Amino acid sequence: MAKKPIKKKDNFLGFRLSEEVLNKLDIIAKQTNKTRGLVAKNAIEQWLNLELFNQNNNLIMISKIAFSKLLSKINSENLNIIANEASSLYSDLMKFLVAKPMNNDSLKTYAAFSVNLYGKNGLKWFNTIDVQIRDNIFIFRGLHDLDIFFSNYFSLLYKNLLSEYFQLKFITIEEEKTSNLIHLEFKFT
Repeated sequence: MAKKPIKKKDNFLGFRLSEEVLNKLDIIAKQTNKTRGLVAKNAIEQWLNLELFNQNNNLIMISKIAFSKLLSKINSENLNIIANEASSLYSDLMKFLVAKPMNNDSLKTYAAFSVNLYGKNGLKWFNTIDVQIRDNIFIFRGLHDLDIFFSNYFSLLYKNLLSEYFQLKFITIEEEKTSNLIHLEFKFT
Protein backbone atom coordinates (compact mmCIF):
# COMPACT_ATOMS: atom_id res chain seq x y z
CA MET A 1 0.00 0.00 0.00
CA ALA A 2 1.38 3.40 -1.02
CA LYS A 3 2.02 5.95 1.68
CA LYS A 4 0.07 9.16 1.50
CA PRO A 5 2.28 12.20 1.14
CA ILE A 6 2.51 14.16 4.34
CA LYS A 7 0.77 17.47 3.99
CA LYS A 8 2.65 20.48 5.22
CA LYS A 9 0.62 22.09 7.97
CA ASP A 10 -0.09 25.78 7.71
CA ASN A 11 0.29 27.65 10.93
CA PHE A 12 -2.95 29.19 12.00
CA LEU A 13 -3.53 32.03 14.43
CA GLY A 14 -7.01 33.15 15.37
CA PHE A 15 -8.04 36.25 17.29
CA ARG A 16 -10.89 38.71 17.53
CA LEU A 17 -10.74 42.22 16.09
CA SER A 18 -12.94 45.23 16.70
CA GLU A 19 -15.43 46.35 14.09
CA GLU A 20 -13.30 49.45 13.50
CA VAL A 21 -10.21 47.36 12.66
CA LEU A 22 -12.24 45.04 10.43
CA ASN A 23 -13.59 48.06 8.55
CA LYS A 24 -10.05 49.32 7.99
CA LEU A 25 -9.03 45.89 6.73
CA ASP A 26 -11.97 45.89 4.35
CA ILE A 27 -11.07 49.33 2.98
CA ILE A 28 -7.47 48.32 2.29
CA ALA A 29 -8.53 44.94 0.90
CA LYS A 30 -10.88 46.64 -1.54
CA GLN A 31 -8.26 49.24 -2.56
CA THR A 32 -5.57 46.62 -3.16
CA ASN A 33 -7.85 43.88 -4.50
CA LYS A 34 -6.70 41.46 -1.80
CA THR A 35 -8.52 39.41 0.78
CA ARG A 36 -9.02 40.68 4.29
CA GLY A 37 -6.86 37.82 5.59
CA LEU A 38 -3.99 38.64 3.24
CA VAL A 39 -4.08 42.32 4.20
CA ALA A 40 -4.00 41.36 7.91
CA LYS A 41 -1.15 38.89 7.33
CA ASN A 42 0.89 41.50 5.43
CA ALA A 43 0.25 44.12 8.12
CA ILE A 44 1.41 41.78 10.87
CA GLU A 45 4.54 40.79 8.91
CA GLN A 46 5.42 44.43 8.20
CA TRP A 47 4.90 45.45 11.80
CA LEU A 48 7.00 42.53 13.09
CA ASN A 49 9.82 43.32 10.63
CA LEU A 50 9.82 46.96 11.72
CA GLU A 51 9.63 46.13 15.41
CA LEU A 52 12.47 43.60 15.20
CA PHE A 53 14.55 46.01 13.11
CA ASN A 54 14.10 48.73 15.72
CA GLN A 55 14.87 46.42 18.64
CA ASN A 56 17.89 44.77 17.00
CA ASN A 57 19.41 48.11 16.07
CA ASN A 58 18.52 50.05 19.24
CA LEU A 59 16.40 52.53 17.31
CA ILE A 60 13.55 54.64 18.58
CA MET A 61 10.57 55.82 16.61
CA ILE A 62 9.49 59.44 16.47
CA SER A 63 6.72 60.85 14.36
CA LYS A 64 7.52 62.33 10.97
CA ILE A 65 6.10 65.66 12.12
CA ALA A 66 8.34 65.76 15.21
CA PHE A 67 11.36 64.80 13.10
CA SER A 68 10.57 67.48 10.54
CA LYS A 69 10.13 70.15 13.24
CA LEU A 70 13.43 69.14 14.79
CA LEU A 71 15.22 69.43 11.44
CA SER A 72 13.68 72.86 10.79
CA LYS A 73 15.33 74.24 13.97
CA ILE A 74 18.87 73.19 13.00
CA ASN A 75 21.19 75.54 11.09
CA SER A 76 23.01 74.24 8.01
CA GLU A 77 26.36 73.75 9.79
CA ASN A 78 24.82 71.63 12.55
CA LEU A 79 22.62 69.80 10.04
CA ASN A 80 25.78 68.68 8.25
CA ILE A 81 27.33 67.54 11.55
CA ILE A 82 24.21 65.53 12.43
CA ALA A 83 24.06 64.03 8.92
CA ASN A 84 27.73 63.01 9.22
CA GLU A 85 27.17 61.33 12.57
CA ALA A 86 24.02 59.57 11.33
CA SER A 87 25.76 58.38 8.17
CA SER A 88 28.55 56.92 10.29
CA LEU A 89 26.02 54.96 12.35
CA TYR A 90 24.18 53.74 9.24
CA SER A 91 27.50 52.85 7.65
CA ASP A 92 28.34 50.58 10.58
CA LEU A 93 24.87 49.06 10.44
CA MET A 94 25.13 48.36 6.71
CA LYS A 95 28.62 46.91 6.98
CA PHE A 96 27.23 44.50 9.54
CA LEU A 97 23.99 43.63 7.72
CA VAL A 98 25.25 43.45 4.14
CA ALA A 99 28.51 41.73 5.16
CA LYS A 100 30.25 42.20 1.82
CA PRO A 101 33.43 44.02 0.82
CA MET A 102 32.79 47.68 0.21
CA ASN A 103 33.54 48.04 -3.50
CA ASN A 104 31.89 48.63 -6.87
CA ASP A 105 30.38 45.13 -6.87
CA SER A 106 28.65 45.57 -3.53
CA LEU A 107 26.90 48.72 -4.74
CA LYS A 108 24.12 46.53 -6.18
CA THR A 109 23.61 44.80 -2.84
CA TYR A 110 23.55 48.15 -1.11
CA ALA A 111 21.08 49.55 -3.63
CA ALA A 112 18.63 46.73 -2.89
CA PHE A 113 19.24 47.03 0.86
CA SER A 114 18.75 50.79 0.93
CA VAL A 115 15.33 50.49 -0.71
CA ASN A 116 14.22 48.28 2.20
CA LEU A 117 16.02 50.35 4.85
CA TYR A 118 14.55 53.72 3.91
CA GLY A 119 11.29 52.48 2.39
CA LYS A 120 8.10 50.81 3.53
CA ASN A 121 9.77 47.84 5.29
CA GLY A 122 12.30 49.81 7.30
CA LEU A 123 12.44 53.38 8.50
CA LYS A 124 9.50 54.40 6.27
CA TRP A 125 11.16 57.69 5.38
CA PHE A 126 10.09 57.35 1.75
CA ASN A 127 6.85 56.36 0.11
CA THR A 128 8.63 55.39 -3.11
CA ILE A 129 12.32 54.76 -3.76
CA ASP A 130 14.22 53.95 -6.92
CA VAL A 131 17.95 53.20 -6.77
CA GLN A 132 19.82 52.40 -9.97
CA ILE A 133 23.39 51.91 -11.09
CA ARG A 134 24.20 52.61 -14.75
CA ASP A 135 27.55 53.25 -16.41
CA ASN A 136 29.34 54.09 -13.13
CA ILE A 137 26.51 56.40 -12.12
CA PHE A 138 24.62 55.76 -8.89
CA ILE A 139 21.09 57.22 -8.98
CA PHE A 140 18.82 57.69 -5.95
CA ARG A 141 15.26 58.94 -6.36
CA GLY A 142 12.82 59.09 -3.50
CA LEU A 143 9.37 60.54 -2.84
CA HIS A 144 8.50 61.39 0.76
CA ASP A 145 5.80 63.28 2.59
CA LEU A 146 7.96 65.41 4.88
CA ASP A 147 9.40 68.74 3.70
CA ILE A 148 12.46 70.53 2.32
CA PHE A 149 14.25 70.26 5.70
CA PHE A 150 14.12 66.48 5.42
CA SER A 151 15.23 66.63 1.78
CA ASN A 152 18.27 68.70 2.78
CA TYR A 153 19.09 66.40 5.70
CA PHE A 154 18.73 63.18 3.73
CA SER A 155 20.81 64.49 0.81
CA LEU A 156 23.66 65.30 3.20
CA LEU A 157 23.30 61.96 4.97
CA TYR A 158 23.27 60.00 1.73
CA LYS A 159 26.31 61.74 0.26
CA ASN A 160 28.26 61.15 3.46
CA LEU A 161 27.07 57.57 3.69
CA LEU A 162 28.15 56.65 0.17
CA SER A 163 31.61 58.13 0.55
CA GLU A 164 32.12 56.59 4.01
CA TYR A 165 30.50 53.23 3.36
CA PHE A 166 32.15 52.43 0.05
CA GLN A 167 35.28 54.55 0.40
CA LEU A 168 34.99 55.36 -3.29
CA LYS A 169 35.44 58.71 -4.96
CA PHE A 170 31.94 60.04 -5.64
CA ILE A 171 31.25 63.16 -7.63
CA THR A 172 27.78 64.65 -7.38
CA ILE A 173 26.58 65.21 -10.92
CA GLU A 174 22.95 66.01 -10.16
CA GLU A 175 21.12 67.03 -7.02
CA GLU A 176 17.47 68.01 -7.11
CA LYS A 177 15.55 68.54 -3.90
CA THR A 178 12.00 69.73 -3.35
CA SER A 179 9.67 69.49 -0.39
CA ASN A 180 8.82 65.89 -1.30
CA LEU A 181 11.37 64.69 -3.88
CA ILE A 182 15.05 63.85 -3.72
CA HIS A 183 16.97 63.05 -6.88
CA LEU A 184 20.70 62.42 -6.48
CA GLU A 185 23.18 61.18 -9.05
CA PHE A 186 26.80 60.33 -8.32
CA LYS A 187 29.58 59.32 -10.67
CA PHE A 188 32.03 56.97 -8.99
CA THR A 189 35.49 55.74 -9.82
